[in-house]
Amino acid sequence: MKPIISESVYKTLTNLIRRKKTIEVKPLHDELSNALIVKDNFLDSKIVTINSIVEFVSSSFKKPMRFQIVLPEHADLKQKKISILSPISIALLGFKETDNFFWKMPSGLKKLQILKVINH
Repeated sequence: MKPIISESVYKTLTNLIRRKKTIEVKPLHDELSNALIVKDNFLDSKIVTINSIVEFVSSSFKKPMRFQIVLPEHADLKQKKISILSPISIALLGFKETDNFFWKMPSGLKKLQILKVINH
């Protein structure tokens, strides 16, 4: 499965990668290089993107987790906002509600299932 990313989010994230130039952006760069880039108005509203609220289940945690994926400067764990540079955000980016897939995380291969995606 290829992640699907809108043109504007692709531009935002490639600019973020250029600005950061650290090892933490490499997984995001790799994900973007494999993505299908679509015009903004063609992005399905159930696809995970920047500012999406995502509810998912991981093989690591049996209980569903829910958070919002944001740019690094807006990350705030107390508000359940996590950076797009976090491994789980990169894993979910570009996939849609109901998708099931395996993803290599720092702690090993994990099965992920996206239960709900809310985009405003």
